[in-house]
Amino acid sequence: MSSTRILVPSTSMPDRHAMIDIETLDTSISAAIIAIGAVTFNPRGIGPDKDEFHLTISKKSNLAHGRTVSKQTEAWWAIQSQEVQDSVFKGPHVPLNLALDNLTRWLNRMVPTCTRVWAKSPDFDCSILKHACDEQGIIWPFRFWEQRCCRTLMEAAYPEGDFPTMAIDGPKHDALVDAKLQVLEIQHCYHVLGC
Repeated sequence: MSSTRILVPSTSMPDRHAMIDIETLDTSISAAIIAIGAVTFNPRGIGPDKDEFHLTISKKSNLAHGRTVSKQTEAWWAIQSQEVQDSVFKGPHVPLNLALDNLTRWLNRMVPTCTRVWAKSPDFDCSILKHACDEQGIIWPFRFWEQRCCRTLMEAAYPEGDFPTMAIDGPKHDALVDAKLQVLEIQHCYHVLGC
């Protein structure tokens, strides 16, 4: 009779995940990406790691690459606070292809490798980033089964919708600030759910 061996992951290697947030000028898959923020983190830890990524991207470069802009999204940005607008539009800006290349290189050089990518929601952030990468001939470093949704876990932890309000320093809709806040939300959910 053969025995079944269960492989248990080593606890000596930290569980490294990535949290990504983007700001855009549209809500379609082809949306112009004007900011990318990302941090690495351990979902069972406290706070993000020191590794972080943040770039703002020129609208002109997005348009040159065929990315789309909607009047509704531009109107939404126009009613945000000046602090929020400055964090995205003031610059300095980099071209879209350089931002995507830098993001994927940053993710790929992580040791240990990021085994999951989180977003709020990956159907937006990750899908738009992957679409843009595909158009630039850049390999998106995550497969679909490695993507995780913040909102899904938040609802699992608080099915009544009473998730506690959390905040960190910095303007809302700053991609890096949002990514860091989402890390705290996920770590809180892991604690509540006993993961």
